[in-house]
Amino acid sequence: MAPTSEQPTAVTTISDAVVEWRRETLERAGLDNERAQRIAASDADLHEAVRLLEQGCAPELLERILL
Repeated sequence: MAPTSEQPTAVTTISDAVVEWRRETLERAGLDNERAQRIAASDADLHEAVRLLEQGCAPELLERILL
């Protein structure tokens, strides 16, 4: 099957969905929307971020550590 212009859109949609899921997970763990969005869109380890938040890491420090 020949590539179509729709294929990159599907990848972008999947990527957007992953970032959205990561953002929601970070918000549930206690981050504000803006900070959660920045971390979610990065290559930061999501599980490490949640673990640090659960252990009481301040959101400002978490962002400095991960980004």
